Amino acid sequence: MARRISSDAELNSVSLFLPYFDEETVKNVVNALRDSEAVMPTETGTSKELVTLGRNLAYSDVFEAMDNLITYRVDSSRKQAPLKLLIQLSRALTMDGIDLEAQKAVKNAVLSKMDEEIARIKESGDFDIRGASITGFALGTLIFEYGDNAYSFDEATQTMTVSEFDISRHFEQAGKLLGEGLHKEYWIRHSTRDHIDVKKEIIVLTSDTDAIERINAYAEKEFITLYENNKRSIARLNEARKNVYERLINASTQPISVPWVLPDSIDFSVPDDSIKYEQHLYCSEDGTFQTSLNAWESGVIAEELKNGAVCWLRNLDRKKWSLEIPYEVSGVTTSMFPDLVIVRADAQGYVFDILEPHDPPSRKDNYPKAVGLAKFAEKHWDKFGRIQLIRLKKKV
Repeated sequence: MARRISSDAELNSVSLFLPYFDEETVKNVVNALRDSEAVMPTETGTSKELVTLGRNLAYSDVFEAMDNLITYRVDSSRKQAPLKLLIQLSRALTMDGIDLEAQKAVKNAVLSKMDEEIARIKESGDFDIRGASITGFALGTLIFEYGDNAYSFDEATQTMTVSEFDISRHFEQAGKLLGEGLHKEYWIRHSTRDHIDVKKEIIVLTSDTDAIERINAYAEKEFITLYENNKRSIARLNEARKNVYERLINASTQPISVPWVLPDSIDFSVPDDSIKYEQHLYCSEDGTFQTSLNAWESGVIAEELKNGAVCWLRNLDRKKWSLEIPYEVSGVTTSMFPDLVIVRADAQGYVFDILEPHDPPSRKDNYPKAVGLAKFAEKHWDKFGRIQLIRLKKKV
């Protein structure tokens, strides 16, 4: 039952009292937790540093204008096959009453795709050979005559037929590869035909790597389409049900955009060197906001506010509420969390800019992050304003 309470960040906190630990050791533990990627995405700090910030009521209309914004969630947890994810997503949509026909429609479409791939194998002429290897095996005869050091081989081999039990066992193993009981659904769909022939088709199908790859490619495309068509309805579900869909999205091999919804309150760390800033989207009860920014981050904030920005958000790394953008390093998808979201106003309403002040070009992730931002901008240009990777130019 443990899950995040979106309305009150303080209810999600856990405090640990350590009366016999010195302050320096506690700080080292906190820093180690912050630097570890294995730690759950939550705020960590001492009682002196951690505060709960609520929505700044002066910008309530800004929060309301964010309903069209998106983010990504890239998880390093074990991925699942697209075919299984598609069936699970369709079942969840039907259970939640979002699309009562989703499960039936998706299952029928997948079964038709399986029919198509089996027909393709049969047309290639390989099906009979593979089917024969399933239902029987060749048996030759080797005769050795003791004492004469001679042997002979009977070339007239015989074909031994395996039992129905063995075929059913292979059928169940094939079903585990497909998942979600699809092998039995296929069997039911073809119940008027010989059941051994139907089982052979499933066994042959799952042993064909190319066919399974095509089915999974189809399922991956349908999974993304099905989620995109229903994500606004999913966002209106309660926290427990939204977590179900979040796990499915995180298990996908492809990053998928999700609605970016900011909670009513967030946990925030206020280190000793923090200073006060104005016009932040979240603030403490007295209306103030404090954080620690480096020189180029504070410089960007000062410039944006000077040029008429309405408000801004300090986007933190790896939080449940963070704006997250995928990018690739050596073929592996990972996440970046742009430092700042700036809110401007124009004749049509509010414009949300994504700004990433980045330190010197010696960092190896400069180029991959720039590519990731460019791809994000190409796909979601209609939802955000400026999307920039910013570097401080030194005066000559």
